Amino acid sequence: MAPMTMSMALLPDWMSFAWAAVFAGVLVVHGWHAWSMRAQCRWWHLGHTAMAAGMLAMYLDPDMANPALHRFGPVVFALVAAAGAGAAVVFRRREGVLNPLWVATTVDALIMAYMLAFPMNGPVLVTCVLVVYLAVQAVAWAFGLWGRVPALRPAVAADTAPGTARPVAGVGLLADPDPSVRISLAAMAAGMGYMLLAAVV
Repeated sequence: MAPMTMSMALLPDWMSFAWAAVFAGVLVVHGWHAWSMRAQCRWWHLGHTAMAAGMLAMYLDPDMANPALHRFGPVVFALVAAAGAGAAVVFRRREGVLNPLWVATTVDALIMAYMLAFPMNGPVLVTCVLVVYLAVQAVAWAFGLWGRVPALRPAVAADTAPGTARPVAGVGLLADPDPSVRISLAAMAAGMGYMLLAAVV
């Protein structure tokens, strides 16, 4: 398989700074939610805060001139992915259902590790598959499709009064309906995919 080479046609300086500004915004959104939320939601947003910081660093260094970023970054995001996988298993046992948001977060962190480990020489086929995956993720977040996944909807339980029902939590982490979260995650997926695309076009 041919190696990746960064395309300056797709990633000129102005585009790099534009994406950096986007990821700075994503960092603020998820940093705020991580600070203000509790339990699963806090850890989930912390994972996305780390990914936004990693993408911000990569877009500020499109020439890959910082060797430390690519030496330690893959280790950091491999650990983030391991934490996401661990959370998926722990909450699967506790809640009785595998939460796809934790699975997706684990995959996203692995993609971050891949991007940092192979900034310009990853296998083209693998990179193209990841670009397609990230495009699907961007569309899913932009149009609120994650909220339609049955496992991520609040369950409905019958109340004691005849003919009444009340919503109960199915899982501890639901697809956040907050537009800032959905838009930021769509932007994150799009920005990750764009950087990978720039490496293969």
